[in-house]
Amino acid sequence: MVTQADVKEIIENLKKNPPKFIGGYKKQGWAIKVLDKIMDELLEEDQEVVTVKAVLEAKDGTYYPAFLSLDMKNKGQIAGIYLLAEEEEQFNLIPFEIAKELIAKPENELVPFKYRTLEKLNGDEMQKNWPDFT
Repeated sequence: MVTQADVKEIIENLKKNPPKFIGGYKKQGWAIKVLDKIMDELLEEDQEVVTVKAVLEAKDGTYYPAFLSLDMKNKGQIAGIYLLAEEEEQFNLIPFEIAKELIAKPENELVPFKYRTLEKLNGDEMQKNWPDFT
């Protein structure tokens, strides 16, 4: 289990060598293009939680490719948000709780996010406007 001390240490190490976050695009199509480069559409963690590709719309109107973990036993409630960071020839998923400390924008320009998954999921009742942003 990761402790608060572990998280602080991870953040400090990442601040010393900050990752290059992907996003801040003015058009959502660029975020989708990044996600298209990543093979898996749907990653099932178990019967109750799925992780899917999504586009986040920040409060300032910019777009970020992301992965969302959705709790399907709770009608698709968001259980985790992961932003993409580029490192050499791979992408790393950084939990939003950590990313918000490292991203170049103030948190109040990012949240509250609107989101949409790339595909409609059966049982996801939280995205009432899909394919529009919720």
